[in-house]
Amino acid sequence: MTPARTKGAIYRCPVCGSELAVLAVRAGRFQPRCCDTDMVPLPRRLAFYVCPVCGAEIAVVRAGDGVFAPRCCDTDMRARAA
Repeated sequence: MTPARTKGAIYRCPVCGSELAVLAVRAGRFQPRCCDTDMVPLPRRLAFYVCPVCGAEIAVVRAGDGVFAPRCCDTDMRARAA
């Protein structure tokens, strides 16, 4: 996975089921381990939103069935590519 595609990636431990999410772009080779084994990248990714006023950033862990429309600083947050 290239550094630009790492942000938002989710990994799962095949032994205990622990999951982690990458919140920032990184340099180098990222290879998380848990239970003395490599964690497996999952096909789903976090979705990021940013406030155009203050720069606050959020990540959606699991989307629901409703319409998600986050707001901050009394304005709509904008979807941002991971």
